[in-house]
Amino acid sequence: MATLRNHTSAGNGSNNNHGQDSPQAPQDAGATLAIGYVREFRARAAAFQVQRSEESLVYVQRSVALLGTKVQPLHFAPSPGNLELARFYVDLHALMGALENEGAEDDVLWGCVALVQHCSRNLEARLAIVEKYCFVPLLGVLIRRTLKPERMHRLLVLLQDLTYGIHIAWEEPYLAGLLEHLVEIVHGSGDDSCTTTGGSTALSVLVNLCYKNFAVLFLFLRSVNISAFCRRIQNYGLLAYKMLIILSEDVYAFELRELYTFLRTAFAGIEDCLKHWNVAQMRHIVDFLLDSQCHAGLHRAMLSHTHYCEDVEKLLDQIDARCGMDDSQEETRKHHQICLDLVFRLVSYILQLSEDGSLDAITTRLYEMVGDWLGSDLCGVAAIELLCTLLRLGKRAAVAQLIARDPSHVVSLVVSTERPETRPAQVLAVLRLLIALLQEPKTEKLVLSKISESYFDKILAAPLALVPQFLSTQSLAQAEVEKACFCLLLLVNVAGIAKKAYLDKCCTLLEQPQLQYCLARGMVSRSEPLVSAVLQIAQFEHFPKKAVAKHVAGFSGGPGGSGTSAAYSDQAEQWRNLSSILKSHRTFTDKEMAQRVNALLDSIGGIVRRNELASAPVSQVIELYNHRIDSLNGAVLSLQQRLEQAGQQLTNSTQLAHVQSTELERFQSTNFELLISQERLQTQCKDLKQQTDKLKSNMSNLLKQLSENSEHLQASERRLNVKKSEIAGLQKDCEELRTNLSAKSEELTKLEAHNKENISRIDKLKKSMVAYEQDMKEKLRTIEERERELTKTHKALEEQRDARKKSEDLVSVLETQLQERKDQIEHLEMEQKETEDLRKTIMSLMESKKPKRKA
Repeated sequence: MATLRNHTSAGNGSNNNHGQDSPQAPQDAGATLAIGYVREFRARAAAFQVQRSEESLVYVQRSVALLGTKVQPLHFAPSPGNLELARFYVDLHALMGALENEGAEDDVLWGCVALVQHCSRNLEARLAIVEKYCFVPLLGVLIRRTLKPERMHRLLVLLQDLTYGIHIAWEEPYLAGLLEHLVEIVHGSGDDSCTTTGGSTALSVLVNLCYKNFAVLFLFLRSVNISAFCRRIQNYGLLAYKMLIILSEDVYAFELRELYTFLRTAFAGIEDCLKHWNVAQMRHIVDFLLDSQCHAGLHRAMLSHTHYCEDVEKLLDQIDARCGMDDSQEETRKHHQICLDLVFRLVSYILQLSEDGSLDAITTRLYEMVGDWLGSDLCGVAAIELLCTLLRLGKRAAVAQLIARDPSHVVSLVVSTERPETRPAQVLAVLRLLIALLQEPKTEKLVLSKISESYFDKILAAPLALVPQFLSTQSLAQAEVEKACFCLLLLVNVAGIAKKAYLDKCCTLLEQPQLQYCLARGMVSRSEPLVSAVLQIAQFEHFPKKAVAKHVAGFSGGPGGSGTSAAYSDQAEQWRNLSSILKSHRTFTDKEMAQRVNALLDSIGGIVRRNELASAPVSQVIELYNHRIDSLNGAVLSLQQRLEQAGQQLTNSTQLAHVQSTELERFQSTNFELLISQERLQTQCKDLKQQTDKLKSNMSNLLKQLSENSEHLQASERRLNVKKSEIAGLQKDCEELRTNLSAKSEELTKLEAHNKENISRIDKLKKSMVAYEQDMKEKLRTIEERERELTKTHKALEEQRDARKKSEDLVSVLETQLQERKDQIEHLEMEQKETEDLRKTIMSLMESKKPKRKA
């Protein structure tokens, strides 16, 4: 993806360019244009912060409008070392915090809100806006100052988009007011407006804020009347189910049919997200379903749900329908692949839940779709993992048969893992797929035929490059450790089948200290699949138990790559035990209890004001108690102000830290370039030194040759003097020869004159001969023409003779035919005459037989 680049890296090409300038040129032009607009905005914003004049405000508004219309969202995605973009987000945040929500500044402020919404259409930019530059607290404060419904709706939609998957680790100052305002919006929507955008969008923001954010959830439970809130959101469909599931079963107990309805609604929501490739909302729904084990009721419903085949088939239909549309833009293609990644993860989880083969009917269709995306950068890992799950839990024979029938996908994956630019996660997924295929009889030979000893060497190149003596001081990424362990597991499985070919290779690699170190790190990691893989390798008879145990004992703690998984598992455990956490939280009081306490205090205060207390000491205690409450309220207010100041300082520090980290990345890249230049110059210096040494040796050789040439020169001079004396004698001979030459020249002149006369006579004779020859040629041509005419005449005469002979033959034939005709005519006339006589005879007979008339 093309992003904003600083001036030091604006000319770099894309890895997907393949030497062609046409696809990259528009991106570079757009990035350059975006840099110009960003710099203009920063200059205008800085001028406005200093002057606070109407003219500077107009310039700021124009710059904001240009950024929102002329710059594509993909150019707002942060990239390493892009200092301009990091400072742009900081300046935009500062500008929005300085603008007032009234007058001329109000239009500029909402232009900035529209710009933030425009930037958030890019996934990387959205992540930076939320996590790095802290725009959510600013928008949370702004929404409480907004009164117009349409602007309120815009802010709610923007907060909904930004808070999908947000992580809030502590009770930030803006949260109390934002949660209270959102709850007011939900309660304030009428009974007939549950389907409108106001209440549903506010509830969606609440769901996003509370999901997996326990500090926010505790604050929400303290600041809302849970029973009334749960009753109010009953008609909000999927959002209501999400919120009630987040609030745990102690707050609201679901019936199983309600959870079934939630699952069908969730799949319908995923289908709707696929229509527009809505990544954020779809990720929120899928993560919710993947975390079903944290909610006992939801997990039971997912285990007993019977419509997975129908629901997943609808998702596949929607993917097929959407894939037929135009996804020519790079951003759209990226969203497309991320959505497919989420679908593949969800289908894998469903296969693991439903062991009764509920998706067997669409196994072939799933395989066909997965096969098209195995090599993708964004969803390839999930596609390969789904294929492994289909092999393990689906129709195993059917999937293995499909792969054996068309192994092209597996072959391309094996080839891709040998390339160094392939991501470690994708290599790891391919290795796990090969291990699964090796366990199938129909695909065992396929795997054995496509890998060799060199294949394992290429996969293990990174850990084998470490120096064995300094393993503890060298850094090796956790992804490389996982690759090494699963590669060794594949090699062990292959060696178990083809011992003669791979047993020695397997033993040799297991003896390498670098790989023993990787096995030890895999053993102490918090990844269950990785530990399981190492334990399977440990069953190999030549496994180096002592060496691996020594490395494991040398670790003081888990390696640095498992922090994320540990945090995730701790968070999941907290989410699963939410009910017990709430019960054990003794200082926890919800809003309903706080309202009861406040009502009691108000009642006692009214008794005090009416002087209805029976005893003065009690009234004094109550008065003292009221003073104590006032002092505590003042302390709470002071602490709240300090908390807000600390939150603002934390926001500024977070922004500054990310700006400085971006600047550090830029300096590191520059330093790396300088190191490369230094190495290049050192290499050139070495080459120049070698060239200098060669020149010195050449110079000494030349000096030796010079001394030898001077001796040769002196000898040549002596020979030259001898030659000069010989030349003097030769000059005398030359003079005599010259006199003879002059005499011969005169004689030659006479001969040349006589020769000229002869030449002229010869020329005349040649002309006469040419004329005779021309005349002879014309006469010969005439003779040849006459001969050709005579030949033609003879041919014509012969043809006429042949024609005359043919005519005579034809005349004789015609005369014969004429005679025959005459004979026929005579014969026919005789027959006619006989026929006429016969007719007359018949007529006379008929006349004689007629009766005679009476007189």
